[in-house]
Amino acid sequence: MKKIILSVAALFVGAIAFAQFNTSDVNQVGSGNTSAVSQTGLSNDSDVDQLGNNNDSDVTQNGTTNDSQVLQGFASNNNESSVSQSGTSNDSFVWQDGDNNDSDVDQTGTNNDSFVDQWGDNNESDVDQEGNNNISIVRQGWNGDNHNSVVLQLGNSNTSDVFQTGDSNDSYVEQIGDSNVSDVDQIGINNESTVLQSSFFGATSNNNDSDVFQTGNANLSFVTQMGDDNDSDVNQNGQFNGSVVTQNGNDNESDVDQDGTANSSLVSQTGDLNTSDVTQNGFNNSSGVAQIGNDNESFVNQQGVLNNSSVLQSGNDNYSEVDQLGNFNFSDVKQFGDDNFSDVNQTGNNNTSGVIQTGFLHSSIVNQQGNLNTSTVNQNGNNHTSLVNQIGNSNTSTVTQSN
Repeated sequence: MKKIILSVAALFVGAIAFAQFNTSDVNQVGSGNTSAVSQTGLSNDSDVDQLGNNNDSDVTQNGTTNDSQVLQGFASNNNESSVSQSGTSNDSFVWQDGDNNDSDVDQTGTNNDSFVDQWGDNNESDVDQEGNNNISIVRQGWNGDNHNSVVLQLGNSNTSDVFQTGDSNDSYVEQIGDSNVSDVDQIGINNESTVLQSSFFGATSNNNDSDVFQTGNANLSFVTQMGDDNDSDVNQNGQFNGSVVTQNGNDNESDVDQDGTANSSLVSQTGDLNTSDVTQNGFNNSSGVAQIGNDNESFVNQQGVLNNSSVLQSGNDNYSEVDQLGNFNFSDVKQFGDDNFSDVNQTGNNNTSGVIQTGFLHSSIVNQQGNLNTSTVNQNGNNHTSLVNQIGNSNTSTVTQSN
C-alpha cells in the first residue's frame, strides 16, 4: 500500500513539473487593463506588458515552444491585441504605441513568424498564417493614423512585408501556396493596395513576387497573380493614380511606373513568359495592355497629358512598343498571330495611330512628329512590312496589305 501511495505521489509531482514547462509573464501598469493567457502544451512562452489604461490582451497558445510577446506602448490607451498560436515554434511579436489600435494574430503550423508594430491611433492589423515557415511583417502609423492591414498566408515559406506611414492607408495581402513574396510600401494618405497571389478552384500559386510602392495620396493598386513564378512591380508617385495587374500563367513579368496625377494602367496577361512594361509620367494618361499566349512583349511609355494607348496581342512571340511624348496622342495596336512586330512613336500633340496585324511575321513601324497626324496600318496574311514617317502637321496615311 505504501508503494502505491508513493507511486501516485511521484506521478502527481511529475505532472506538476510537466505543466510548469510553459511560462507566462504579465505586467500591467495603469487602470482598467485586462489580460487572459491560456497555454496548453510544452515550453510555450508568453510575455504581456500593458502600460496605459483600458488595454486588452488575449493570448492562447496550444502546442510546443510557441513564443508570444505583447507590448502595448507607453501611456497608450484602449488598445486591443489577440494572439492565437497552434503548432510548434511559432513566434508572435505585437507592439502598439498609441491609442485605439487593434491587432489580431492567428498562426497555425510550424515556425511561423509574425511581427506587428503599430504607432499612432486607430490602426488595425489582422494576420492569419497557416502552414510552415511563413513570415509576416506589419509596420503601421510611424507618422500618422487610421491605417488598415490584412495579411492571409496559407501554405509554406510565404513572406509578406507591409509598411504604412501617413494617414488612412489600406493594404490587403492574400497568398495561397508556397514561397510567395509580397512587399507593400505606402507613404502618404488614402492609398489602397490589394495583392492576391493565389488560384481559384483549390489550386495554389507558388514562387510569385509582388512589389507595390505608393508615394502620395489616393493611389490605387490591384495585383492578381495566379500560377507560378510570376513577377509584378508597381510604383506610384503622385495622386489618384490607378493600376490593375492580372497575370494568369507562369513566368510572366509586369512593371508599372506611374508618376503624376490621375494616370491609369490596366495590364492583363494570360499564358507563359509574357512581359509588360508601362511607364506614365504626367496627367491623366491611360494605358491598356492585354496579352494572351506565350512570350509576348509590350512596352508603353507615356510622357505628357491625356495620352491614350491600347495594346492587344493574341498569339506567341509578338512584340509591341508605344512611345507617346506630348499631349492628347492616341495609339491602338492589335496583333493576332505569331512573331508580329509593331513600333509606334508619337512626338507632339493630337496624333492618332491605328495598327492591326493578323497572321505571322508582320512588321510595322510608325513615326509621327508634329501635330494632328493620322496613320492607319492594316496587314493581313504573312510577312508584310510597313514603314510610315509623318513629320509635320495634319498628315494622313493609310496602309493596307494582304495575301
